[in-house]
Amino acid sequence: MLELLKKMDRFLLTRGMDEPYSPYVWLIYLPMFFVPVFFYYHSVWQSVAIASISLVFLTLYFHFYWVSIEAKLWHLVGIVVLGVIAVNLTPTASTLFIYAAVMCHCLKSIKLAYQVLTGIIVTIVLISLLFDYSVNFYLPALIFSVLTGISSIYQQALNEKKRELILSQKEAQRLAKVAERERIARDLHDLIGHTFSVITLKADLAGRLLDKDLAKAKLEIKQIEAISRDALSQVREVVSGYRSSDLLSELANAKNVFASLSIEFDYQLTDLSETELEIDMPTNKELAIVLRELVTNIIKHAKATKVSVEVKKQDQGLVLLVQDDGQGMPEMQSASLGFGLKGIHERISKLQGWVKLDAKSKDLGTLSEIYVPLTQ
Repeated sequence: MLELLKKMDRFLLTRGMDEPYSPYVWLIYLPMFFVPVFFYYHSVWQSVAIASISLVFLTLYFHFYWVSIEAKLWHLVGIVVLGVIAVNLTPTASTLFIYAAVMCHCLKSIKLAYQVLTGIIVTIVLISLLFDYSVNFYLPALIFSVLTGISSIYQQALNEKKRELILSQKEAQRLAKVAERERIARDLHDLIGHTFSVITLKADLAGRLLDKDLAKAKLEIKQIEAISRDALSQVREVVSGYRSSDLLSELANAKNVFASLSIEFDYQLTDLSETELEIDMPTNKELAIVLRELVTNIIKHAKATKVSVEVKKQDQGLVLLVQDDGQGMPEMQSASLGFGLKGIHERISKLQGWVKLDAKSKDLGTLSEIYVPLTQ
């Protein structure tokens, strides 16, 4: 039964909605439209007409979530037309106008949403005046259309402002990362440039002293060793905490590396947004390290001409698929895995995930499949 409901949900609504259950919740008001007819009116044709209008409305209602933002306007017009037709059948036809008013917030712009809402209100007033409909129709239609329409549009405007704020915050974070990279680049340039200049001078001096004063030459060589060790320590301090990467950055890095080697590369996120990928950063970073190791293996061993990567949702976790068209890797086919591949297994095992490495025969490539559950 649960599986059937899931299939119906996938058929009725598109994936990736911010509030996936709200379209169903809003349908609790639909009985206000058709139930009174069956209780208070006994005309067969009237009942059939109301049932038909209800079915057409539900078709427009659910299809509304699938169509482009430009086509949504025509679905709203269709619902308003249904309301105009239904007015001759039941006073509760105002329900359809209220639905149309609420759905205005999904239109292309806030300005257009208010214009369409105004058009709905004008339509209610005109048909009430032209056909002298009772207060039971126009009063609920006007009051609730105005209230729900304005509140939903206002909420949409707040959501858009919130998204803009989040985007600006992300942009500020990116700029901060760029500034940090530039700082590290400057520090490394100053450190390495100075250190290598000193090492070059001392190496040259040690070379000239070898035939003249062996003791001083040995002293210079020891100083070169000390300078090298000190430089290594300073480099580690400069880049400390900087090497941790995320999966999107690692994908971009892989693209640049493969491009420099004339290897065709593409990647895609399936049913997954960048925001969702950033929710669980520990898992994200572990997958980035795993991807880096797989890319290294492909470069070293695979002799591939094409590589593809896919990241997708599966159950309550993420799956990383890496496919190349190179030669099968012998260490994958043997009982003993290489050091890097053992490291991948150990990392993923700690996350309660699994690894599948399918090393095919020569020239058929390798498929690596890694699954990790999301912790948040």
